Amino acid sequence: MSHRPGDESPLMARLIEAARAHDEAALALLKDRATLDPDRVHDLRVTVKRLRALWRLMGTQGPRKLADKQDKRLRAAAASLSGARDLQVMGETLAALRATSRRDYEKEALDRVRELALPAGGDPAVTPEKPADLEKTFLEDRDRWTDLKVEGDDGTLIKKGVGRVYAHTRRLGFEAIAEDQPETWHGFRKWVKYLLYQLEPIAGPLENSDIPLKELRKLGKKLGDLHDLHVLDEFLRQARKKTDDKEPFGHARQLIGRRESALVNDCEKRARGAFVLKPKVFREAMGQVKDKDAGGETST
Repeated sequence: MSHRPGDESPLMARLIEAARAHDEAALALLKDRATLDPDRVHDLRVTVKRLRALWRLMGTQGPRKLADKQDKRLRAAAASLSGARDLQVMGETLAALRATSRRDYEKEALDRVRELALPAGGDPAVTPEKPADLEKTFLEDRDRWTDLKVEGDDGTLIKKGVGRVYAHTRRLGFEAIAEDQPETWHGFRKWVKYLLYQLEPIAGPLENSDIPLKELRKLGKKLGDLHDLHVLDEFLRQARKKTDDKEPFGHARQLIGRRESALVNDCEKRARGAFVLKPKVFREAMGQVKDKDAGGETST
């Protein structure tokens, strides 16, 4: 029978409260805004990802149809802002690459590529108008979390939820290392983020446990950097076809290739460290966290 999580499910209650806080934060970012600056676009997209991760987790605890519906609505909300964010990130990635290069011709090439391929900072593509129904999406999402009923408890949350996410993500990591392709690294990155966003609301109880949360965060950051490089490289590959001045694009992509190689090596090492626990051991460690939290031994 479905029920609302209570004192007997402290981990689940933490996750639901975190989700409501994410919706409130999004509404605060949108209040009295006609357009969205790059920082707000970024923060809103991260908030959507956090909410989607939590809905995917709660979908394993009974309300599958509701979770799928909210996931789709939130995905559509993020899609309305993706173009603006991609342009902003590519500009930031070009600037970071320029700072790492010691070759003047590469710096000149990157400057030329930016001039040819990316809009200026004040371009409407980078500072979009606020989507008309975005606030309604977050308001309704907050209400869904407030009224949420589940069938499971913290034990099933670990066994059928976050435990399976961990096992799946770990498997994707080893596949990414073996295949070393942009699409496999991207798939791994996406699920590392899901796992992180599901664990971070219970970061307090995870302290002094065997769960490598710090290593997961570092891995997520490096995978994000690698993904940004892949997105930029593909964008420049397509942009090169549309211009007669092709030489700077070649120099830029050579620099991207060097940086990509270093990041891949870093991601491989961090992935092995972040997923050193086998799935069964991870579930056991999560069970110990659950027992401590239920007993009030660990504070948030």
